[in-house]
Amino acid sequence: MALLRAECRIRNPWIIRRILEIFPTRADKILDVGCGAGFLANELVRHGFMVTGIDTSRQSLAIAQEYDQTGRVQYQWGDANQLPFANQSFDIVCAMDMLEHVKTPDLVVTEIARVLKPDGLFFYHTINRNFLSWLVGIKGVEWFVKNTPPDLHVYRYLIKPTEVRQYCEQSGMQVK
Repeated sequence: MALLRAECRIRNPWIIRRILEIFPTRADKILDVGCGAGFLANELVRHGFMVTGIDTSRQSLAIAQEYDQTGRVQYQWGDANQLPFANQSFDIVCAMDMLEHVKTPDLVVTEIARVLKPDGLFFYHTINRNFLSWLVGIKGVEWFVKNTPPDLHVYRYLIKPTEVRQYCEQSGMQVK
């Protein structure tokens, strides 16, 4: 968790700056897919955004709600393969550190494209499938981080940037 918190201290402000640059005059409706403990969702809502966080872990959702100081994030259980939202429901969809944990990331990206408005933004972060990621992101974490769950990251689930680009384009999204 400490690694995720440290990563979020860098990534979250960048995401917020990008959102404000692109949508400076409106409070956007944001979906955080695989929201986990709410690191991003809770930060977004503190900046005035309307945020829904979805995850398959009820335990993570409970933790996210506990740390939501505003009480305004709409946390709910849901499956990223079948998002329980209407087409074009969100201005922004985020999927941070979750695509590498699903067996069918292409289907998840298709679902994200379905609920994203045509002029919307999709932010994602995942682990590249290469030797360095295997060494640091899988083996390094297993060797040096106490109590790492078995198979926290599985090499075959890691995703190359070209693959994510392909999933986005196949789903009708433009990659920038």
